[in-house]
Amino acid sequence: MVHPIVGNKKAVLIFLLIWTMLIGVHFLVLYWFYDVDSLHAWIDSIVFNTIFAILSLALWYVARYNSPSRSSVLSLLINHLASLILITVIWIALGSYLLNVFIVSTFYYDFLEETIPWRIISAVFLYFIISLIYYLLLYYNDLQERRTKELKLIDMVSESELNLLKSQINPHFLFNSLNSISSLTISDSAKAQEMIIKLSDFLRYTVSKDDSRFTKLEQELENIQRYLDIEKIRFGNRLHFKFEVSDLCYDAYIPVMILQPLYENALKHGVYESSEPIIIRTECVYKSDHVFIRILNNYEKSTNVKKGAGIGLKNISERLKLIYKHSDLLKIIKTENEFEVQLFIPLLTQTNE
Repeated sequence: MVHPIVGNKKAVLIFLLIWTMLIGVHFLVLYWFYDVDSLHAWIDSIVFNTIFAILSLALWYVARYNSPSRSSVLSLLINHLASLILITVIWIALGSYLLNVFIVSTFYYDFLEETIPWRIISAVFLYFIISLIYYLLLYYNDLQERRTKELKLIDMVSESELNLLKSQINPHFLFNSLNSISSLTISDSAKAQEMIIKLSDFLRYTVSKDDSRFTKLEQELENIQRYLDIEKIRFGNRLHFKFEVSDLCYDAYIPVMILQPLYENALKHGVYESSEPIIIRTECVYKSDHVFIRILNNYEKSTNVKKGAGIGLKNISERLKLIYKHSDLLKIIKTENEFEVQLFIPLLTQTNE
């Protein structure tokens, strides 16, 4: 960790300003309370405070290498006591020597000896204040580093979730699509070719977003359309879908593949378990600070719908919470014959495309 003052122009200016004020206070004390003439008072103040200012810079390393979290209380006290004694001795000895050089006065030699006790008290006070400031800076820096690491960890978790989602595309969807293609090559080669192209485009989009966390809603819906088109070839009239999306919504950025599990869920619990036509409706409305997305599908009341573990919806909720720092961006509404998912996606000022 670099020195918080050295190399930092703003910190240097603040440092010089504080010590300039201390020089002024020191001068006033000597001039008003000890009746020292102004010249001698200025020399005394400048010499002693300049020396302590330089020593205070070295005190940073004492504080840094004697962290309360790494050292015992006894070790901390012993190290700081030794440091305080050393700094005080150097300060008074060097200051007295320089004053003897600049001030040739027997009276002032006697004055220096008389004021050593309060100079020691001043050294203890300054040492304590400066050490406290350094420890506060160390604590603040440590807090910032932990926060940075936490944010990086959150990003890594979010990215890992996305990579896991990409690497675990519903295997049943792939197997069923390939089986459908195999059957269509005999009965309808043109439709088989169409399905192969759509499946290829779908997979290409899925693996092409490795370096992205966000994508335009337009691109995400295009891939969803491919997915539903493929499933439409399999299920025929049992599957219908409808999109009602405001034009402004298309340019909004959403997390990559955040919608895919919702459509898989609609197919699994709607079309797969139903003998009647199922309609999946997608609606999107552009608001001032977010886009509101609704995905609805009907299902048969009489069908014994299998209960899933809810992992897909839970993962979506967690991803939204990690990205946007809100826990209420996904809502689920279930009635006797309809399942609805609501997404509230905050608008981004910049993207990670």
